[in-house]
Amino acid sequence: MSKFERGFSLLEVLIVVGIMTIISSIGAGFYVNYNKGVEIDSAVQVVVFDLKQAQGKSMIGEGGFKWGIHFVNAADDYYEIFSTPTDYSSGSKVILSTNYLPGGIIFSDPATDATKDIIFNKISGGTSASSVAIVAGSNTKTISVSSIGNVSVQ
Repeated sequence: MSKFERGFSLLEVLIVVGIMTIISSIGAGFYVNYNKGVEIDSAVQVVVFDLKQAQGKSMIGEGGFKWGIHFVNAADDYYEIFSTPTDYSSGSKVILSTNYLPGGIIFSDPATDATKDIIFNKISGGTSASSVAIVAGSNTKTISVSSIGNVSVQ
């Protein structure tokens, strides 16, 4: 008479646990990368909106000034929306708002400890062609502004 035992051996359980651990690790890696992609897309959309808002204010001549954004790549990456009669260094500039990039998202252009200004001309909304690069993990997005004021994302 043979005796059959039901159940799993310790080796079978360890193999299944090992396979599940590997699959979970791979899935977590994809999730983190996906999450960074969503975060950078959200940050880029906010910056693009603010650029278009500054351009719109310049085109209607709000306050009688030019409008622009001053990008700062420092310990805390941020940008300021401002109005000015000439440029950012003008003593009569008015800062409308200061916006910080979310944690883990940084500017790669402007370079570290540098700044960059995008200032839109009154009425035409044109500017000097420029770009700003934002990085989150291995994801990079570049926001470009053409000389006629078109804003695009690559």
